[in-house]
Amino acid sequence: MRPWKKICLLAVGALFSINCFSISIYEISYEFKNLTDFPKYTAFLVRYGNGTGFMRVRYMNKSGSEIYVVDMEFNEVEGRSKIDGLPQLTLQFKGKSPRYIINTSGKKDNEAYNPDVLWFKKRPDDKNFKPWGVTSQNTDGTFEYGKILNVKVLNTADLTKTYVKQYFLLTESFYVNLFKVEESPVASTNIPPSTKPPVKTKPNGSNNPSGNSDVTVSPTKPQPYINVNTPVKLHFILVANTNDPRIGYSVQKDVVNLSSQIKDVSVFLKIPLNFVEVSGANFNKKNVENAINNLKPGPNDIVIFYYSGHGYSIEQNTTQQYPQFDLRESRFEDILVATLNASDVMDKIKAKNARLNLVLSDCCNSNLGMLKPEGKTFALTAKSLLSWDKTYCYNLFMNSKGSIIATAAKKGQFAYGNTDVGGYFTSNFVTAMEKYLSKFQTTSPTWEEIIDETQATTITLSMSNVCAKNTTCRQDPVFAVNVSK
Repeated sequence: MRPWKKICLLAVGALFSINCFSISIYEISYEFKNLTDFPKYTAFLVRYGNGTGFMRVRYMNKSGSEIYVVDMEFNEVEGRSKIDGLPQLTLQFKGKSPRYIINTSGKKDNEAYNPDVLWFKKRPDDKNFKPWGVTSQNTDGTFEYGKILNVKVLNTADLTKTYVKQYFLLTESFYVNLFKVEESPVASTNIPPSTKPPVKTKPNGSNNPSGNSDVTVSPTKPQPYINVNTPVKLHFILVANTNDPRIGYSVQKDVVNLSSQIKDVSVFLKIPLNFVEVSGANFNKKNVENAINNLKPGPNDIVIFYYSGHGYSIEQNTTQQYPQFDLRESRFEDILVATLNASDVMDKIKAKNARLNLVLSDCCNSNLGMLKPEGKTFALTAKSLLSWDKTYCYNLFMNSKGSIIATAAKKGQFAYGNTDVGGYFTSNFVTAMEKYLSKFQTTSPTWEEIIDETQATTITLSMSNVCAKNTTCRQDPVFAVNVSK
């Protein structure tokens, strides 16, 4: 994997099938040689591509009369080790805050658990980290070293009721969400808009092992903003500098990542998609303006505008925190003419009076003439195919009204990424959506949660970069959310 950055300009005129972060669900069985009373442990590990997640460990005594399930959070730590004489990258999932979900022994004094550390490894020529070993620290400071017996990557088809009950109570949100009868959310017509005021965000840098019986729960039917007979269409304008010799290949990753996500939303919710792409030989300011001018959304429609390419900020304009898009067809054009600002694009789109508007951009927001540090790669693990929660997705896109603008970096900063998955910001945004729309979530997500997580994980990832002297690695996405339900 080769690290890259969205190259910023040096001087005026001189310049479900998703490939990015996703969800990994592993079943990892292992044993500890010295812990003979409990011969086998099996971890159910859920990892989101941004390094967050959880694990549950199931084990029992020799006779099988006592069954335990422990829930743990984890810290993800990258490192390097020499394994079998060869240098390899490592990824540790360090369990913390163990909490018993199931304890059939009924004895509280059996609820002491030393957190496990699951180790993954990767040779330089591998794409994904793979499970390798397990350790656990005893209370006296010594370590138990485990041996992995079996590894399986789980998908939706593997998550049967019989299987999931091994790790989750029937009353837990994941079990309920996974096996409830999915209905297309329908509400009565002519329901008035919510009176709840919009949420404004200023731009900123128990031991019941199984329960009594299986339960089937139907989702709550959300209430739409306007007459449900009003048709809904999703309009998606994608602007990408895919032909740029310096960043084109990486921008193409962004195109695949976000366009796949938006198309999935359209199919999942059965919304017609009006997709306009301005890229390749058609990439220029005139075509971007035509795409915006030709946009004619209805009052219940959704509009998403996305830009990936070069970006910059005008140093003298201290009040403008959003970046200028570099829309030149070649370096010989005047950069101060062949440009649009992200906030101006938002104003034009809001004037179209659609119900929900999003303007997203993954580009630098730095002053002209600044030096450019390199980005780094980030850890990838095998991808699992896990369906979204239909009610969550419906609420997010169909029961929200307002506008969101978000860009990859604040004024004076660069936008990073790598050649495997594209831009940090775009990858983290798609991952946040995957995470919050998944059935592992306990409540219906909001746009504020998704954008907040995108910002937090982008900052964390950028801070792991190695930067040159007198430069900053930090990348703070800038955003404003004005959405009500």
